[in-house]
Amino acid sequence: MGKRVTLKDIAQAANVTTATVSYVINDTPGQKIAPETRKRVLRVARDLHYIPSSAARALRRKRSGCVGVVAKKNLAVPRFSQTIQGIQSELERNGLMVLLCTNKMKDNGLSDYLLAYYEGRVDGVIFLGKDNVGPDDASVERIGSDGVPFVTFDCQQSSDAFSSVDFDYRGGARLLAERVIERCPRRVLYVKPQMATAQEEQRGAGLHDVLDAHPHIELIEVEVPITLGNLDTWDLRYSVGITDEGEELTSAFMETILHASEPLEAGDAVIASWSGWTEPIRQLYRYRGIITAELANNGESHFHPDFYTRMPNFDAGVACADELLSRLDGKPVSARLLRLTNIVSPPALHGGYPQPAEAGIAR
Repeated sequence: MGKRVTLKDIAQAANVTTATVSYVINDTPGQKIAPETRKRVLRVARDLHYIPSSAARALRRKRSGCVGVVAKKNLAVPRFSQTIQGIQSELERNGLMVLLCTNKMKDNGLSDYLLAYYEGRVDGVIFLGKDNVGPDDASVERIGSDGVPFVTFDCQQSSDAFSSVDFDYRGGARLLAERVIERCPRRVLYVKPQMATAQEEQRGAGLHDVLDAHPHIELIEVEVPITLGNLDTWDLRYSVGITDEGEELTSAFMETILHASEPLEAGDAVIASWSGWTEPIRQLYRYRGIITAELANNGESHFHPDFYTRMPNFDAGVACADELLSRLDGKPVSARLLRLTNIVSPPALHGGYPQPAEAGIAR
């Protein structure tokens, strides 16, 4: 790292006094600073990559005993709460606490979580960004240049600047599809969201790895109206319940998935990208002998599909904490890929649930 920028450096570049810079940077109450001057000082501070003077304390060897976790997610959703629980459990076992941070950009051009690190409030950061989007380029540059202990989770974004923990969605989808194909379906309906994310692309690729080798099986793909734009509305069901907007979205979802499943016959299969999405089919067509499978299940439903991938969310949180602890110990960055090998066959396949009378399929 080069020479750190001081208030005097900013004052000279902005053609103001050092006191004025201090008032602006610290947002000192009772000081009358012209709006144009305030903007100029903040702009110069950003351009010079100024770090608040309290950041100097972060360079000391003594640690805060706290790790920042950026979790701009609805923590009522089981997947995210399970991951946070894993992070907290492993950090507490190692004598560290968790501080929830945001990804909001401050006036000085620093994100909230980086500012927490520079001010010495956290020793490192675990990043669970919104919609699985990783840190911005400017933050990544600082993380690398300043050696910030940093771990991303499920962002599908590798970098020499930070460690990462991701799921092997393609491999998991491939394994689940192979289990479904063993049941010899004539058609497979694949239900997915309207999202062009790396996660969904990998899931789709895993299914095609298997189904493309079985051209006699008809693959039908349908997108339900769940997008990145309305995902927050969809997830509110886990916290505040079904809102008016959520009711409309649910109705559109149900209409799409039920219409797409109408051509299915006994022995055909439905593979859903997300947890719980085969439940409408299981409820309405339980005696039609349709095979149901889900690529991600977090334990939300008591009536599981015939096959599902149990997401190792808690273990993923533990892995994130473990990677961060390694960075705190001075070990190099690494990329960890968690295999999705836990393909579960509930009791429905072993005589535990009522069997479809007319399907003629061995259960």
